[in-house]
Amino acid sequence: MASSAGIYKRILSLLEKWPVDQSKAGGRDFNEYLTNFVNTAYKENKFETNHKYWDNQYLALQKLINNNHKNKYRRSLNTSATGLSAEECNLVLSNKSLEELNVQKKSFFQSLISLK
Repeated sequence: MASSAGIYKRILSLLEKWPVDQSKAGGRDFNEYLTNFVNTAYKENKFETNHKYWDNQYLALQKLINNNHKNKYRRSLNTSATGLSAEECNLVLSNKSLEELNVQKKSFFQSLISLK
């Protein structure tokens, strides 16, 4: 059975291969979330109690990073269920677009006050 430190290091080295999405910086990037989750679990000694769980998590991450499902099940269309392309979806989900939506959510009086 592998040690908890060994599993922890394997998972972190695997997460280093995960591409960083610069448009979702500041806590919204999935790699950042996973790294924080694994670090917290290691600090709380959750690796000690269930090695099999973390081995399964490692294998699942490995499949995601290696694009096993993407390569196994090729898509014929380049659009999503919304009808948008991948680039358009990334643009809509970026931090910049979310900031614009938050500005639009202001009430009429809030927008008047912020103009001063």
